[in-house]
Amino acid sequence: MSNEQDYERWAADAGALHELAQHLLPQMPIVEVRLPRAIADRAVAAWQRDSEPGGLTNETHEQQTTRHDAATFALIGQSIEETGVEADEDVVFRLDAWVLGNALEAADRAGRLDVFPPPEG
Repeated sequence: MSNEQDYERWAADAGALHELAQHLLPQMPIVEVRLPRAIADRAVAAWQRDSEPGGLTNETHEQQTTRHDAATFALIGQSIEETGVEADEDVVFRLDAWVLGNALEAADRAGRLDVFPPPEG
């Protein structure tokens, strides 16, 4: 199979993913998650930060990605502020699955996730 055929198949799969997402969005799935208190506090601080960005018309792709990742972090802070409860050294809170997915994708893009950690032994 040629690369062109591969990309055509992937484009069809991507289109099906977009259709699938249209069915998921109205469901707005919420998950309960747990974070260490220190990182939860940083997320809440990001949410509470009062800043007005200006002059973003000439952003590079990297700058835009960084800003979007920071916004995801702040949205997690909002969820912690609104639904978080302390549980020992952690905070347990409800999070929109979409935001969770954005956080995982950002960390993966940055090479910060070990999706397949080495086996213990």
